[in-house]
Amino acid sequence: MQRIYMYTLVLLLISTSTIAFAQRAEVAVQGKVLASASKAPVDFANILLLAPADSSLVSGAVSDATGAFHLTIPSGDYILQVKGLGYKPYTERLTIPSGKSELTLPAISLSEESVQLQAVTVSAKRPIIARKADRLVFDAEQLSLGAQNALDVLKQTPGLNVSDDGISVIGKGNVIVLINDKRVHLSGKALVNLLRSYTSRDLGQVEVITTPPAKYEAEGNAGILNIVLKKPKNDFFGGSLSTGYRLIKGKSGGNVSGNLNYKQGKTTASLTAGYDRWVYAGGFATEKTYPSTQLYSESATDMLMKSRGLNLRATFDYDFRPDFSMGLSCSYSPDGGKVIRDNDTRDYDLPAKTLKKYALGTDTEESDGGYLATNLHLEKTFPAHPGRKISWDFDYVFSNSKTDDDFQAESFTPQKAVIPGSDFVYSSHGTKRANSFLTNIDFTLPIGKAQTSFGIKGTWSHTENGLHYKRHTEPLLNGRREDISFDEHIYALYADASLPLSAKWTSRAGIRLEYTHNAGTQDGQGRLNLKDYLNVFPTLYLGFTPNERHAFSLDGTVRLERPGFFQLSPFPRYENQYTIMKGREDLRASKQGTLTLGYTLGGKLNFSAFGKYRWDGITQFIELDAVTNQAQYLFGNNETEYAWGLSNNYYFTALSFLQAYLNQSVQYTKSKVRNDEGKGWDNEMLSYTAGINATIFLNHAKTLTANVNAEYGTPRIDGGFKIGQSFRASAGLAYALLQGKLKLSAGVYNLFIKEFTATTTTGGNTIVARNYTTPNILNLGITYSFGAPIRGKQARGNADDVRSRM
Repeated sequence: MQRIYMYTLVLLLISTSTIAFAQRAEVAVQGKVLASASKAPVDFANILLLAPADSSLVSGAVSDATGAFHLTIPSGDYILQVKGLGYKPYTERLTIPSGKSELTLPAISLSEESVQLQAVTVSAKRPIIARKADRLVFDAEQLSLGAQNALDVLKQTPGLNVSDDGISVIGKGNVIVLINDKRVHLSGKALVNLLRSYTSRDLGQVEVITTPPAKYEAEGNAGILNIVLKKPKNDFFGGSLSTGYRLIKGKSGGNVSGNLNYKQGKTTASLTAGYDRWVYAGGFATEKTYPSTQLYSESATDMLMKSRGLNLRATFDYDFRPDFSMGLSCSYSPDGGKVIRDNDTRDYDLPAKTLKKYALGTDTEESDGGYLATNLHLEKTFPAHPGRKISWDFDYVFSNSKTDDDFQAESFTPQKAVIPGSDFVYSSHGTKRANSFLTNIDFTLPIGKAQTSFGIKGTWSHTENGLHYKRHTEPLLNGRREDISFDEHIYALYADASLPLSAKWTSRAGIRLEYTHNAGTQDGQGRLNLKDYLNVFPTLYLGFTPNERHAFSLDGTVRLERPGFFQLSPFPRYENQYTIMKGREDLRASKQGTLTLGYTLGGKLNFSAFGKYRWDGITQFIELDAVTNQAQYLFGNNETEYAWGLSNNYYFTALSFLQAYLNQSVQYTKSKVRNDEGKGWDNEMLSYTAGINATIFLNHAKTLTANVNAEYGTPRIDGGFKIGQSFRASAGLAYALLQGKLKLSAGVYNLFIKEFTATTTTGGNTIVARNYTTPNILNLGITYSFGAPIRGKQARGNADDVRSRM
């Protein structure tokens, strides 16, 4: 029945789009807004057509990333008004002649706003923070002072947590990452390596999309991060080379990367490559207390991790005609590594804490895998009908991994004698292969004053997981093979509409329907307990901008987070013989609704009040056995969470030698964790976080900079666990030479740090986890950028030929 419902909606959408495209406005007006000095496009400028009699709003539009705008209006006389943040307002009288179906206006040039103070003229800069209809936009050029690559820029972007394992929004979770509005189907270290290969000069702006339009996947509880690269200059060839060195507790590693950019005529192309190899030494500990059996156990694990990764990405764009273009991209990221864990677990009798026994174990895990992602994009615009656009995308994503795991442990008496029959052996070979095909078609259509978009998308994924127990202490598992396959099909319909309500009020609303079909088998037989479901994801935005300095917004959205591979895999993973982690194949996606009220002042000061509700939250439920001291970490849709909070951030630029970003947030969280049997625990807590990221200019030319970053957090709740107080600080130096083409950098991460702790109580038993050896990391880096106009090079070559002949 649900499939019939979805197919009916598809037919209705297509028929509606056909009727809408058949409509014809009286006059289609289009134009472009440019900065007068640089001739760069001005995006998000407000274009307003006012009635001459009373200056009431007749129609309006917002310029896109290329500065283009379009609207449909009857012929007649109007007042044209154009406003952009950091620019002087532009006003002129405009006559739309009758008898024409379309009109192209000359380019509109906006001058930077300036203020005369006695004999000194101060020109307004583009704001560091701009609040737009669905996102916060950060000027990458001002963020990147002292930064070496795109990853460094993101580390200085407010609200983001960037590490070698990925990118997330502080206190909210993982994000979907886009580059130039196209999703990057990479994650973890592969994504980090890709971003490290782009220099800071390549970035134009960073957009944190807090209320994503309906065309984007509903995935990602924290929203979407869109990295906008600067558009290459015409007739240009150039690129950059980077290398870095890392030292962690006496273990060295490094990375090298480069990119090339080419644009001539109708062709634009780029090639990015990077290689990363590093070693990490760390560790963690757990403490378990069982009052019922008077048992206390402590376990310490030291880890040595070696990792390597290659990243290749190529893009090609071609404009067949001004109204028809094609884009191709391909990413390939093989990686591998080795992890050695040495574990020491000791059991004590309480209350005297007398040693009862101890176990020593070693786990060696080797892995190889990689990602392959391709995209084909076609786009058609309609010059006779400005604002109308059709685009089509096709994606193919492939990932695979192979893991060999070998664990051996033995238990001893306090007198160091081996306990007979206590040996534990586990050896396995695991595989994973996933293929995904994605396609979507999107329509953009102006209807009156509103700008609408709608589309349809399908995703088909097939995953095969296998595990061979080559050796196992348990006779039932020794030599056993298990194979599980998953099929997931997602069909989506979506629509958005943006409407300027007046010169100061804007609105946007959208809805996305997703139908998900799941199927699976185990060992080639038996259908897994999977369910189909239909979800509705609404989005809403209302903005009020009384003038260029003030911006208010109210937005609401519903998002989801799908389970990852290890959360779905039912195969056990061992920290030691006392700690087992298992996934669950029938996990549902967790969902979260968020409502946010925001205010931005002068592009530097920002406040946000928010409330969120999460249900079907994916978290681990811990089952502790007081007799055997075994802890099982079982993934499930166990958590329901409520949270309310207030966040504030401010960019300080009053001193010429200092630029600092300060942020703070206070949040009340209430969490309830329950397993299928209704067992669990409740937590609630008020938490506070604060941070500063300061760039200090050490010379007048601002080519020598120092950076200091510090973060502090009170105890908080995360995934049903109580997280302890946290603090960390990092510092670095950067020096730019050759007009910024050569950059040298040095930094120490985790210069000061407090160990991470997590605590929970289940069934009267308490478990505490500690990350006790987060190390200091020394980073050294060099980046060189190069490039020149192609025609300029040809001209120099022709001149050399003439001189040779003479």
